[in-house]
Amino acid sequence: MTASEILSNSPRPDRLLLGSLLALLLSACGGGGDAPPEASTPAPPPAAQAASPAADTPQSTGLTPLPTPNEVLASVKIGRDDPFAAIPSPSSGGAAARRGATTQARLTLPPAFRFSGVIRSGGASQAIVEYGATSGALSVGDRGGRTTDLLPSGWTVAAINVDRGQLTLRQGKQTVSAEL
Repeated sequence: MTASEILSNSPRPDRLLLGSLLALLLSACGGGGDAPPEASTPAPPPAAQAASPAADTPQSTGLTPLPTPNEVLASVKIGRDDPFAAIPSPSSGGAAARRGATTQARLTLPPAFRFSGVIRSGGASQAIVEYGATSGALSVGDRGGRTTDLLPSGWTVAAINVDRGQLTLRQGKQTVSAEL
C-alpha cells in the first residue's frame, strides 16, 4: 500500500466531524422512556380547610357586624329631587339667607370708569381704560389698589377678549363685562 492509497481510503476530517455530530444529536434526542410525566395536584393546606367551616358559622365576639354593600348603597342618597333647582350653599341657614342671596344687587361698572379700547401686543392682550383723572392699559390679573390705579380697590381684570372688544372685571365672586 502506498501513501496515496492510505490517504484516499482514510476518512476525511470533515466527514469524521459530521458523523460524530450526527451521532451526538441522535443520542441527545432519543427518549429514555415512553411514559409521559405525571402531574400531581397538591392537596389544599390544612389552614384553608380549617378556615372554611369557621367562615360559615358566626362566632359570638361581641362586635357589631359590618353592613353589606347593598345596605351601604341603600343608605346613601344619590342625585337631587329637582335637578333644575338652585344649588343651596352650605352656609345658608334659613329662608332669610336664601332670599338675601337671590336679591343681591347685580354688579355694575365702577363710577368714573370708561373702557375705550383693546390692543394685542406681543401676544398679550390689554384694555385701554380711564378711571377718574388717570388713563392707561390694563392686563389680565391686574388688581385695583395693588398693581394698578386704573381700577377701584378690590377689583380685578378677569379677561380681555380682543376679537370681541370685551373687558371682564371681577369684584369678589361677581363679574361684569364691558364691550366697545
